[in-house]
Amino acid sequence: MNARHRALAGLLGICLATATHAAPASFTGYGDFYRSLGGTLFPGSGTDMAMPCTDAPRNCVWVTSMGQALRRFDQTLWSGPGDLAMTPPAGVPDVAFDGEALVVGTQRWPLSDAINLAPAPWHDNAPIAAENVAVMTLWHRGSSVCLDIRQVSSGKGDRYTKVVLLHEKRLYVLPPLFGTCAAIREAPHHGFSYPSNTYLGAGMESDPEGLQVDYLLSDGITRVERYRLRFPDHDNPFVFEAMRE
Repeated sequence: MNARHRALAGLLGICLATATHAAPASFTGYGDFYRSLGGTLFPGSGTDMAMPCTDAPRNCVWVTSMGQALRRFDQTLWSGPGDLAMTPPAGVPDVAFDGEALVVGTQRWPLSDAINLAPAPWHDNAPIAAENVAVMTLWHRGSSVCLDIRQVSSGKGDRYTKVVLLHEKRLYVLPPLFGTCAAIREAPHHGFSYPSNTYLGAGMESDPEGLQVDYLLSDGITRVERYRLRFPDHDNPFVFEAMRE
């Protein structure tokens, strides 16, 4: 841990030590819980991206504009959303994600070079097939860009979202368990913190009693806050009570 992180951890430790523990609060979704903590890096709501595909050979890419799709695959025959304009909506950055890299404007950020902060078994920067993604949501603020990538899945797959963050000219992959760009919070010195979530109880994923939410700085080590969530119904981890420790 460098001197800056030690100083920050000490300051946050003092703040936490003097904080008053409130009664548990009830939530019916993680978005509302994360936003209730304050200091979100991406306030407001995200923007759904579209997936046009070339006809032959078939290549797909998630974009905010058809112009980005044409820059990625220089082909004439495409299928996809008919209302996708050549330029992104006002105020939305021109973004593409082809499963191998995030593109913002003309700058390409390979996924293989990302700093991966996810624990095993998700500590993997392997490419993602664009057609295996069900929904992709873009979040942005200033030069920071974030993607919520929900892959096609079944069973407990709705608990996992791949989160890809571009911040201060660095690309990160964040933990997927109940992950979302809406959970990322501001930290001093243009930094950020993010939740690293762990099931509580002997049953873990198959029968979880709750969730431990550790907010870590971008070094992946320094914890700044911890919350404990309790699931009244172990089969529904999206309804819970939360308390700060």
